[in-house]
Amino acid sequence: MILERDYLPMFRESEANGLIGIKGYLYYFQDITTQFLHNLGKGNDTLPEEYGICCMYAKYRIHVEKLVDYTSPVHMETWMEKTNSHALLYQGFTIKKSGALIAAGRVESCFFDMKRGRLTKPSAVDFPKGMEEDQRNDVEPFRKKMPKSIDDMEYRYTHTVRYTDLDKMGHMTNLKYVDLLLNAFDSQFYKAHMATDMEIHYVNQCYESEAIKVYAQVQGENIWLLGVKEDGAIAVQGMLRTAS
Repeated sequence: MILERDYLPMFRESEANGLIGIKGYLYYFQDITTQFLHNLGKGNDTLPEEYGICCMYAKYRIHVEKLVDYTSPVHMETWMEKTNSHALLYQGFTIKKSGALIAAGRVESCFFDMKRGRLTKPSAVDFPKGMEEDQRNDVEPFRKKMPKSIDDMEYRYTHTVRYTDLDKMGHMTNLKYVDLLLNAFDSQFYKAHMATDMEIHYVNQCYESEAIKVYAQVQGENIWLLGVKEDGAIAVQGMLRTAS
């Protein structure tokens, strides 16, 4: 099953340059991948009440080919990728405009038993079988190694989790981490560099009033990013690539 959707980008989704970029595309990414699960009756609008389980996004990976304006629609597609894992879900994702690819990505998600405080298999929510498509995009696989220490990294700023950061489960919602990491750099940086690739690994959940310190390190073509909680626990790991 491949879910397709046409969408007219909005000015509110644009970046400081007035164009839709990596942040807006990740909004679309989450919209259509969550819609896929909602259409199956396995979204977070019903799972917590019905099963005591929620769907959690564990990793994002996106590659951007081109920035676009908001004068004409984009075409989005998402599907379940084939995998050997019996516990994790992988969804591929593409965005096209006038038939040309402008962005593509992948998300890894899992189901979390809120009462037991541990991961559980898709079968625990009666997730339908045979949903995988023999379809892939050219986005790189998720990295096995991401930064684990702030050693040699530069402190950038601190964000305190507030009400508008929260989701239904009381955690800081996934897309707020996109802003968290992108804000490690200022507008002058993004005037000189277009963000082309981003990978996010969600490590520990963040809650209201918690302070998250953001660190960055430039290493070759990769910019490594870390969000660290007050107790020293890593909240999020990130990788950013840019083009001049």
